[in-house]
Amino acid sequence: MFKVLLILSVGIAIGYGYGWKDAHVHEQHIVERTLDRIGGETRDRMGNDVDGRFKTADGK
Repeated sequence: MFKVLLILSVGIAIGYGYGWKDAHVHEQHIVERTLDRIGGETRDRMGNDVDGRFKTADGK
């Protein structure tokens, strides 16, 4: 049990330190930057406008 707690505390400390340094360098959160890098371009091409979809489906 002690090993698990030790590993978790070391992981949290490393992650906190990395996040702290990253927050001082970048304006956006690391998750936002990753999502923009992975799916940002594709997300712009995919229509998310539900009203627009219904208008084209109805032919109006």
